[in-house]
Amino acid sequence: MAQRMTNNAKTRVQQAKTMLIGCAVLAAIFISGLQYFVLNLPRQMESPARQSDGIVVITGGQQRLDAGLTLLATGTASKLLISGVGTGLSKVILANDLQLDQTQRDLLICCAELEFAAHDTRGNARAARHWAETNNLASLVLVTANYHMPRARLAFEHEMPHIDLHYWPVSPDDLHIDSWWKDPGLVRLLAREYAKFLAEFIRL
Repeated sequence: MAQRMTNNAKTRVQQAKTMLIGCAVLAAIFISGLQYFVLNLPRQMESPARQSDGIVVITGGQQRLDAGLTLLATGTASKLLISGVGTGLSKVILANDLQLDQTQRDLLICCAELEFAAHDTRGNARAARHWAETNNLASLVLVTANYHMPRARLAFEHEMPHIDLHYWPVSPDDLHIDSWWKDPGLVRLLAREYAKFLAEFIRL
């Protein structure tokens, strides 16, 4: 009996060691993948994307909307969809909240459409597809944060294989890629986004 208990204890210890080693290996793989993900985030482009039929901005920061309105102003496209807007917002309220200048305000009022139903990236992609089909748009420029772009690109390409897609990544001012590991909040943001990217990649 004593021998059997000893053997069982040894087995449990061995199993625990195996699990610990497995977790350590998975953590190392995740960290290595995260580093590669961060180092290869798309950089903000210096010149406008080529002309398209429409622009889609995924909400999540004023810089994204500023970029979309700038592309609109420079003639990259004549239509703009802002996807994932909070319920109850209007163009006027949005312009006031973001303190848009008069040129941006005029562009928002005349040429932008607000979309309220999307609550995640897949919803943004579905809303953009519906918008493109309704307006007979054959090409779109997607505007979102650079850390969000890899996952958004997967979702949009899956949802709209028939649409010619172009990408305009926005680099947030507070996203310091060169020293991202020094900021716990930034580490959490990027690790969470990388995990979501992996889940979307596996799903598709």
